[in-house]
Amino acid sequence: MAAQAHLVHAAAMSARPDAASTPARTSAYKEVLVVYAAVWVVTFLLSQTEGVPLIGEHRGELVGLLFLACAMTLGARMGLERAGLTLGGLMLPDPEPAHERPGMRDPLGVLDLLRGIRGALPAALRETGVALVVALVVFPPFIFGFYLYAEPMHPFGWSGVASTPAQWAEWGQLLLAQLLVVALPEEAFFRGYVQTRLANATHATDPRLRAPSVLLAQAVLFALVHLASVAHVTRLAVFFPALLFGLIRAKRGGIGAALVFHALCNLLSEVLTRGWLS
Repeated sequence: MAAQAHLVHAAAMSARPDAASTPARTSAYKEVLVVYAAVWVVTFLLSQTEGVPLIGEHRGELVGLLFLACAMTLGARMGLERAGLTLGGLMLPDPEPAHERPGMRDPLGVLDLLRGIRGALPAALRETGVALVVALVVFPPFIFGFYLYAEPMHPFGWSGVASTPAQWAEWGQLLLAQLLVVALPEEAFFRGYVQTRLANATHATDPRLRAPSVLLAQAVLFALVHLASVAHVTRLAVFFPALLFGLIRAKRGGIGAALVFHALCNLLSEVLTRGWLS
C-alpha cells in the first residue's frame, strides 16, 4: 500500500509540472527566513541609533533602503515582473537607452528616467484608482472602529489637522514620505519579494499568491518586523492590514495598488490621531 501511495503521489506531481519540488520548497523557505532574520536584526540595530550623529536622524530612511535593496536584488533573481516590482515598467531597463541613440546625450540617464515615468503613468493612475476604491470600502468601518477603541474625549478637531498653510505643506511632505520611505520599501520587500518567494515554494511556474498560507505567512512576518523598531504588542495590529495588502497584490499582479493603499492607511491613522487624540 505504501508503494502504491508513493506511485500515486509521483504520478500526481508529474501531472502538475508547475508544482515545486520538495527541495525547491525547502530552499525557498530557508532563503526567506535567513533574509528576514538578517533584515529584522539590522532594523533592530538601526532603531537603537537615536542620538547617533548622521545615522540616528535618518534611521527610518536607512531601514527603507534596506528593505528596498533586498527586495530589488532578490526580486531580480525571480524576475521583477514575476515579483510584481516593475511599477508599470518604471523599474525595467530601457531597451534603447537615450545615450545609445544617434545624436542623443544623456550621461546621467535623466531622459531615460523621464521616459520611464511617462510610460508608467497610465499604470500608476490605474492602480491609484483601485487603491481609492478599496479605501472607500475599508475606511468607513475603520474610522468607526478607531473611534470606539480610542474613546476620544472631544469632537474631531480639524484645527490640529489641516487649518494652516504650514500644516498643508507638512501633509505634502508626509505623503511623499509615506509613499517613498515607508510604503514602497515595505511593499517591495513583503508583498514583492517575500509573498512571491513563498508562493513560488508552492508552485514553480504559477505562484499561488492568494494561498491562505502565503497570505498569513507574509502578514505574520510583516507584523513581527514592527517589533524590531518599537517593542510593543500594539505594533502587531498591522497583521490585519497586511492581509489586505497581500490580497490586493495578488489580485493586481503587482505592488502598485497595495503601495498606494498602504500609504493612505498610514495617512488616515495620522489624521484620526491628530483630530481626535491631540
